[in-house]
Amino acid sequence: MYGTYDYNRPYIGYPPPPMPDIAFEPVPVMPPVYPDGIIPDPVEVADCPPIDWVPATHQTAYSLMDRAFVAGKEGWDNSPLWAIRVHHDAGLIPGKLAVTHGAAYIPLAGKEVPVQEFEILCTDPSLVQWVSTSRDEIPENAIPAGNTHIGEPLYIGRVKHRGSLTPGKVHTSHKCCYISFGGSEISYKRYEILCEV
Repeated sequence: MYGTYDYNRPYIGYPPPPMPDIAFEPVPVMPPVYPDGIIPDPVEVADCPPIDWVPATHQTAYSLMDRAFVAGKEGWDNSPLWAIRVHHDAGLIPGKLAVTHGAAYIPLAGKEVPVQEFEILCTDPSLVQWVSTSRDEIPENAIPAGNTHIGEPLYIGRVKHRGSLTPGKVHTSHKCCYISFGGSEISYKRYEILCEV
């Protein structure tokens, strides 16, 4: 299929056709640096207005169509991507749900990790906003959405990648936003971060 598909016509089905290889320069993963070697306590994640996290699975996600926050879209069919978070290895990791296709993933350890159970971000879109930023420049009103296994806060970010607008996690000590895409975890130093209005 690769090399013969006409990318100028719509593709129906899932997963999307393979994309031509594009070279990405990996961002080296640096260990977090803490002043005086003191590791912070786990972050208090937002779970009250304007944010509500609702437990769901692929089968129950459709019941949240009128409440779920659309955080992005697939590039190949413009279907919505919702922001999710998942309890995984003592962390609480933000990721994405392609609700139309019943596929949910988190970016983790260099991979796009599929998940079956998750929490879906529900909020009134007028109460939140996307703010452009880069590296570890986190606005004061950014909404904490999770934490690493050692308690570092993680935020919801999104980037444009291969025609998609893909939500993922902002990891401040790594100075980037990670998304899951095509089986891999991909990092961007410039991204949008979800904030309260």
